[in-house]
Amino acid sequence: MGFLGVYKALYDYTPQAENELKLREGDILYLLEKTGEDGWWKAKKRASDDEDEEPIGLVPNNYVEE
Repeated sequence: MGFLGVYKALYDYTPQAENELKLREGDILYLLEKTGEDGWWKAKKRASDDEDEEPIGLVPNNYVEE
């Protein structure tokens, strides 16, 4: 699966819906899709040392930077 860019979380974010990703400041994200003008992008979070899977979900675009 290709991605549009590598982004870093600027802030912590606690999901408000099941399809959103939990972010911690400094998390690395692979951007999969910019989903229009609604302020949410689809991304895959790089697994940390203690996680086996790389979760996919929506992130608020104002919480990340390239």
